Amino acid sequence: METLLLLGIIAGTAAVFVWLRRRLGDEWPPAVAEPPAGAIPAPQPTERAVEAAPANLTTMPPAASLGAPWWEEEAEEVADSRWPVAATTSGVHTTSPEAVAVEPAPPPFPSPPTPLPSTSPAPSLPRSPALPWVLAGGGALLLLLSQLGSRGLPEGQRLPAFLLSLFGGLMLLIGAQTFVRGALPGWLGRPLNWLAAFLRVTPAQIVLLALALCFAWLTRLAAGDGLLARQATVAVLAWLLAIGLAVAGSVSHPATHEAGASRWPTIDRWDVLLMLGLFVLALALRATATARFPNTYSGDEGSAGLFAVELLTGKANNLLSLGWFSFPALYFAVQSAAIALFGQTVEAVRLTSAVAGALTVVALYALGRAMFDRTTAVLAALYLAVSHYHIHMSRIALNNVWDGLFGTAAILGLWYGWRSGRRIGFIVCGLALGLGQYFYVSIRPLPILFLIWAAAAFWRQRALFRERFAGLALAGFIALIVFLPLGLYFVAHPDEFQAPMNRVTIFGPWLEGALASGEKTTGEIILDQAIKGALGFTHEPLKLLYNPGSALLLTGAGLLFLLGILWALLNFDLRYLLLFLPLLAVIASNAISQDSPASQRYVLAMPLVALFVALPLGQAVAWLQAQYPRARTAAIIVAFAVMALIAAVDLNYYFNRVYDTYVLGGINTEVATEIAYYLRDKEPAGQEVYFFGFPRMGYFSLSTIPFLAPDKVGLDVIEPLTGPADFPLRGPTLFIFLPERLSELEFVRQRYPGGAYQEVIGADGALLYAVYETTG
Repeated sequence: METLLLLGIIAGTAAVFVWLRRRLGDEWPPAVAEPPAGAIPAPQPTERAVEAAPANLTTMPPAASLGAPWWEEEAEEVADSRWPVAATTSGVHTTSPEAVAVEPAPPPFPSPPTPLPSTSPAPSLPRSPALPWVLAGGGALLLLLSQLGSRGLPEGQRLPAFLLSLFGGLMLLIGAQTFVRGALPGWLGRPLNWLAAFLRVTPAQIVLLALALCFAWLTRLAAGDGLLARQATVAVLAWLLAIGLAVAGSVSHPATHEAGASRWPTIDRWDVLLMLGLFVLALALRATATARFPNTYSGDEGSAGLFAVELLTGKANNLLSLGWFSFPALYFAVQSAAIALFGQTVEAVRLTSAVAGALTVVALYALGRAMFDRTTAVLAALYLAVSHYHIHMSRIALNNVWDGLFGTAAILGLWYGWRSGRRIGFIVCGLALGLGQYFYVSIRPLPILFLIWAAAAFWRQRALFRERFAGLALAGFIALIVFLPLGLYFVAHPDEFQAPMNRVTIFGPWLEGALASGEKTTGEIILDQAIKGALGFTHEPLKLLYNPGSALLLTGAGLLFLLGILWALLNFDLRYLLLFLPLLAVIASNAISQDSPASQRYVLAMPLVALFVALPLGQAVAWLQAQYPRARTAAIIVAFAVMALIAAVDLNYYFNRVYDTYVLGGINTEVATEIAYYLRDKEPAGQEVYFFGFPRMGYFSLSTIPFLAPDKVGLDVIEPLTGPADFPLRGPTLFIFLPERLSELEFVRQRYPGGAYQEVIGADGALLYAVYETTG
């Protein structure tokens, strides 16, 4: 069958060549024209000129805009005079209206060359040593993986794999012919050359981008829809290849850089030391004593952990589909790595969130450094490191906190790419934006927010937008490639895409109940929800996942945040628009969600909130330095002293006050956690446990117990006992009673006398549960 398929590919390829030759008038293989007698041969381009040719069709930014180190760049926009932009002193903004500086707009980005009509002679494409290798090697690899991936496809779904194999075979043959003939046919060379000029890459990179799209599609075919992938190895390999090819196809070629300019950002040693110190501080506040703060292990954390265990045991292996609660499975693969390294414990599964939270602090420092200055960056990162909200979200074993990391990295990449023109920024933006879709759902609106921002950038700074358009387009393409396998799954299963939102939306029974009172209209209800969402930043206590009895920001931080918002509005430009949009998205999501302000809605925006908290202090330091240069050190000391006071308040609040009244998951989670720890340490491992908890809770209604005590055999006693129990005991057995069913203990004692009885009391003095242990 495979032989017939290959023969069909060869025959189809030959037919395509014949049709294209007749259609376009290009001869293939191209004839080698004999030069006239006495003619002087035309000079042939060098290999270096070959690679540089497409990029030279466009005008790159001046060397000054590329050569400055990353952290030393000014934070102002290349601005239209209609947008207020604060002038800078030593890279930091001041408010003096006389000092407003407007950079001249860079030269407009020229349009790509118009393709030649098909009736014109094919242009002579310069010889490129990389292009034949990319065509032949990429085509062969696509052909091979498509063949391997097709083996697990059900009947009726093999046509896409066949088409990918056909495309891979076509690329292989074109690459082989190019090796022999030394040039591409004009019908292929012209579009490659045009696209390469448009995106400022080489023709070989255009082929890499096309291959990335094919491998991303193949990933979806090999992954399938179930917990077990059709071809797990092929799916993961194809996805990684797709991402790698998309990145390789997007990097700027050395020939596109002006003399002395580097494609990579420059980071000085102080930035490295500061980022390392901030990471260590943030990780210490998030990864120590994770079983004490919080002191319960919620059922949601247990369910997530159990799915991670299934990935380890082989019951599930599809990393590019969905796992527990309609969340993408990739996050649970991260948790499974921690479990494999450190065991099936609370500390292991919560460690992944702690690392993500600490990395978010580092990413925020980089964002503050790129947008403002080092002082503002350090202050913002310090506040995020000690924020009671962010510490908590980094200490629970759920996927929420990862959205802050990927969202901050995406905004950093977009802004850095926009300001500097370096392609690495846009690549980081695309990778973070795509990978973020595999974690929590609060990042899903970010691509739309970026499109809104891009529209504003086009409106206000059209010349610079044209100059940066290639990078913006490639960032979007990389994000698409990363997300495509999961995106195609959601296209086939739209209910799964909507599931996380459907669980919390106000539209449905919740809204019908609110309207039944007749006090408010639908619009008034939505507005009221939005107002609560806005007040959740500074005044309204948070709800649901984190319900400490306070707002996102405590008093001191809330005051600085409001001052930062006011400063941004008075000095509004594209930079502040990029920071405002996620905050507005939080308000909008709360407007249509139950229990506003829901704490998990603020995860994406929290790093940007920290940046607004630091902004007034950073700007005050800049102003004082400009007005009183000798007071520079004193100004910095005062700013950090204020931040230290705010940090002390937040840390004391979280570690000394929050858990006086707050219990993660509520009373049932507290009971389940205590039972789980008791059973985990109880011997023998395979002991049977009869649980008297219904209707309040069952042994498996929260996954806390099954995760922390996986070796115990749990059995729910649903119906109340009305007489002496008769259970088929097979050895030492435990009977666990919740307080409301403790009266049934006597029936168990009558049937199995002589057992040991124990009561477990909570911190408030109330009975949590009772245990009766028999010898069998």
